[in-house]
Amino acid sequence: MTAVKRALTTLGLALTIVLGTVIPASAAFSDTASLPAMSISTATVTAPGNIAGSLTCGDSSSTMGLTWTPSGAPKVSGYRITVVFSDGYQQTEDVAGASASSWTKSITTYNVTAYAVRYSVTTLTTYGWTTASGLTGSFRC
Repeated sequence: MTAVKRALTTLGLALTIVLGTVIPASAAFSDTASLPAMSISTATVTAPGNIAGSLTCGDSSSTMGLTWTPSGAPKVSGYRITVVFSDGYQQTEDVAGASASSWTKSITTYNVTAYAVRYSVTTLTTYGWTTASGLTGSFRC
């Protein structure tokens, strides 16, 4: 009797496996959901305005200077000053603070006698967006 039960159980399992792989399964799922309308707007980062550069020449040391009107962009963290030398070399320096409006830096007079300099100011934001002003005119001792 045990042998017969085993044989019938094995035959039943084999039949289940064969029929289970031959007959395809089917299922259908359907659901819908309405989403609320949304709009995405982008912030505009404005460059500083009224850029005015200067260069005060001294015997061995000179002073580069720059003034501007701060940007009205949201979340301004500061400004990046770029000094562009006439040979193509560029030097940058960051100025912290949204309300910053001026910058000065000493430079060896030789460097501004041998090369003319131009300035630009870039608005820096806490979210990583930037916008640069145009370049000022050239200055040379």
